[in-house]
Amino acid sequence: MKKTILIGLIACLAGLAIGYKVPKNRNVGYVMISGRIINPEQAGKYFARVNDVVVKGCGAKTLLVDYKTDVREGYDGPFTVLSQFPSKQAAQDCYEGEYQNIIPLRKGAIDMNFRIVEKKIQFFNQ
Repeated sequence: MKKTILIGLIACLAGLAIGYKVPKNRNVGYVMISGRIINPEQAGKYFARVNDVVVKGCGAKTLLVDYKTDVREGYDGPFTVLSQFPSKQAAQDCYEGEYQNIIPLRKGAIDMNFRIVEKKIQFFNQ
């Protein structure tokens, strides 16, 4: 019985210590792109540069790329990308920065919607 109480107490203290170190709130920015590829050859030039600029240069993480999205409603094409940034501001800074230099590569190649959104992630019961 004493051993069970001691183990429970140690686990509780460890949980509190770990919980203290984990950030309680973290704002994450996302870029959501949907549309259609009109000129695959030109789009390839854009895709060749976008990884260097957005992922390596801006610190984004590509969560998904789908060239055959199942669109049930709306007018978007079958192309979808979802990328995560450290914050919405980081996504906005990336778009307004170096990304502007590669926009001409996608003109006439990809017809798309480009959205920057924020998700506030809450940990525990905050």
